[in-house]
Amino acid sequence: MSIELRTSTWDDFPLVKIINARGENGYRTQADFDAHQLVFTPDRSIMAFDGKHMVGNALSYEMNMYVPGGISKIAAVASVSVQATHRRQGINRAIMKYQLEDIYSRGEPLAVLQASESIIYGRYGYGLASFESNLEIEKTRSAYAIEHTSQGQAYFIEESEAREIFPHIYSKAIENRTGMVTRKENWWEFRFREPGLKGGDPKSWFVKYQENGSDEGYLRYTINGTELNVIELIASSHQAYSSLWRICLDMDLVDVIKAEHRPADEELKWMLADPRRLIEHSSDRYWVRLVDVKSALSRRSYSIDGSLIFKIQDDFLPWNQETLELSCESGEVSCTTSTKNPDIILNAGDLGAVYLGGINFSTLSSANRIEELTQGSIAKANLMFSTPRKPWGFDGW
Repeated sequence: MSIELRTSTWDDFPLVKIINARGENGYRTQADFDAHQLVFTPDRSIMAFDGKHMVGNALSYEMNMYVPGGISKIAAVASVSVQATHRRQGINRAIMKYQLEDIYSRGEPLAVLQASESIIYGRYGYGLASFESNLEIEKTRSAYAIEHTSQGQAYFIEESEAREIFPHIYSKAIENRTGMVTRKENWWEFRFREPGLKGGDPKSWFVKYQENGSDEGYLRYTINGTELNVIELIASSHQAYSSLWRICLDMDLVDVIKAEHRPADEELKWMLADPRRLIEHSSDRYWVRLVDVKSALSRRSYSIDGSLIFKIQDDFLPWNQETLELSCESGEVSCTTSTKNPDIILNAGDLGAVYLGGINFSTLSSANRIEELTQGSIAKANLMFSTPRKPWGFDGW
């Protein structure tokens, strides 16, 4: 059997989405096709063919993500699937190799995905870099430890106004929040349509929070029976955050409040009088692949000055397999090839795991995943790569 890999054209779009849906054991409606057409980029979509039959595919989106100290281009990898008739034949490996080489040629130092099957991606150099929480709390157990008095005012608004004001609030709120991605106009349109995809209910309610005439936060939610589901709660101030959560937690005719894709260090827990009542279901969110290790390390900031020498092991992308000296002095970062003895030996996937600051080197060292050759280098790496907050990967793709 000979498998041919090639990139898509717009004519391939419907079949690409059908193949991906079949890989997920699902179906696509016209609403799904219309929404995904907004963000589809044909030359970033890779197809695998057995003769005339498409048997696998993967795609990526060009996005901008906040990394520690700034913003970086990423390839947001999605829709990775191989048909059930062609699994265990090396097709996915070939697609992943083709895709990562393409991403490298585009000058994008990071690939980031959200894995439906987490067993797969470590073999291609992806590292588990962040977690998320799905939250649930009973309304009667949701009192704050410190009584909250709103300094502003919330208002219900129509979707038309939400489309006008949400982008500005979002941009302000996520600035420098590691893991969050910016949204271009086509992605905003996709997000507004998203609840109605895969057979979902497109109807939802919109709320804005204002203080001193300024829009400081927004809420989008649905209600199913006596259950309130938070779709988005985004705030640029503690007042907005506290007030919007209280709207959810005090909603009439509601018994349970749920919210998905919330940050692993959600501050709501620490605001509750009885934090045990907030049920948290934790799961992995971002898998990060350093496509160009040298460039990726140079693009983020570090919490303390210092230097470390890493020996990078990367069989899948051999251009990364070298010894690098990472230095930070007065905020100036450099990452260069080195002939010095390494302080730490690790593979590209484990470096991807620590890149956003959500996982520390000590954890991986204790798991026997990385090797410390210079005493104290793990402790130094922990400090250099540390961040004030855990990375938050809210948007899905």
